[in-house]
Amino acid sequence: MADFKFEPMRSFIYVNCANEDYRPKLQRWLYKTHIPDSIGQFEPYVTKYAFYPSFPTPPEGERFGYASMQLTEHHWLVSDFDPRLGIKAIAETFPLDVLVWQGNLPASVLTAGAAKEEKESEMEDGDIGTNARQTGADGGGNPFIFCFVPMWWENDLKGKGRNIEDGANYRWNVSIGYPEGVSKEEGDKWLYEEVLPIFMEAPEVTRILESRVKKEINDCVMDHVLEIWFENQSAWYKVAVEATKKLKKPAWAQQDQFPFLKPYHNIICACVADFTMSNNLVNYHGYIPRR
Repeated sequence: MADFKFEPMRSFIYVNCANEDYRPKLQRWLYKTHIPDSIGQFEPYVTKYAFYPSFPTPPEGERFGYASMQLTEHHWLVSDFDPRLGIKAIAETFPLDVLVWQGNLPASVLTAGAAKEEKESEMEDGDIGTNARQTGADGGGNPFIFCFVPMWWENDLKGKGRNIEDGANYRWNVSIGYPEGVSKEEGDKWLYEEVLPIFMEAPEVTRILESRVKKEINDCVMDHVLEIWFENQSAWYKVAVEATKKLKKPAWAQQDQFPFLKPYHNIICACVADFTMSNNLVNYHGYIPRR
């Protein structure tokens, strides 16, 4: 890889489950098909590939764009969007159904007429879901949010020195993107001067970390990824929902209550633990069914 640009970074994919009836199907696809497919594609240049299952959706979590399935994390050595990585011996298996299960496309795309047309295209291409995902398949659904950030957090805002023995962490990983027409300067002023002080002052918040999204990698719509840690769901609710009620609604607000951003479009998040058994490069041993 001597001629590749060495660029350590990580990424977050926020996986929602649009309907509880889809959860068994989505989980089966993720563990049976997607993990081995993915490892086969990028093992030479990825050092971590992990699924962090979402804790149950907290009260009012949907208006924060809560991804109820999982947070997927990759650690990259080079950009996955380098055109030289585009030649695949075996195409990734990513059917349109998955985008429906995740809420990126409406269920109507799988009705009889649409399904026939798309399935025929899928047989020709073998990768139609991937193409739809990468071109922002949000016609009637929510965009596929794939955020690249530096490998290491850029800003340590609260809780420096916290260690693993200090207690359990309810880690709220949240990505935000300012609405169209709002400048980075205006958005950052709102974030740093109005929003974050509430979380920094709250005793329920034990840690705050932040990085800017590397928009140049894949033109992601988001601007920041933050992690704000609590002890549990009740502590999250006390701060994220109750304490923020004193915030003034900005002129550009996309909803009446904090976070004032459009769920799943300009804000998306998940609450996860520190640890997962789905550290796939290390722990995955195939889809072995229960007997």
